[in-house]
Amino acid sequence: MRKTMLIGGICLAVGLALGILLGRFWLEREWSQPSVLERLSAADAQRSTGKDADPAPAAGSLVLRNAPVALARRALSELTRQDPVVMIVGDVGNTDRGHELHLDLKNRGKCQVTAFSGTAYGYDAYGTPRPINKGGEYYVAFSEENVSDLGPNQTHSLAMLLHHADIASLAIAQVDRVTCSDGTKWARN
Repeated sequence: MRKTMLIGGICLAVGLALGILLGRFWLEREWSQPSVLERLSAADAQRSTGKDADPAPAAGSLVLRNAPVALARRALSELTRQDPVVMIVGDVGNTDRGHELHLDLKNRGKCQVTAFSGTAYGYDAYGTPRPINKGGEYYVAFSEENVSDLGPNQTHSLAMLLHHADIASLAIAQVDRVTCSDGTKWARN
């Protein structure tokens, strides 16, 4: 009996050590992706088109690859470091009309912003990318024209109805185009 318990304890310890090492290996593999950003191909942009589809970013748009939310936030913070308009808070919530994307955008520029567009990404509570568009993509395009409350150092709230949000609850976003009241425009390269 004592021998059986000793062997069982050794097997448990070895199994636990192997589990920790394998878990660490898979986590490092997931986090060590060298390139998190990619250009959207024409085929990917066409996947979410048609009736009842939410807008998809245009072909050639810079989007995040399928990455955990912490890695995606780090990549977006580096990408948007010099942007005139950035997201400060984002989520996907349920309303009476269905799922809705909510973004709070802050103007860090020096002009009154009248229009903007960009890409938002959906994540579940565990930080895993979740589909928020008809083709199963974890990204969706957003835009707004005739904005009147986004002056320098001001915040604007955007709400957009989503038709195919799976179980996404967190959102991060990048603004790719900005138009100012004086006619100047900014766009991501």
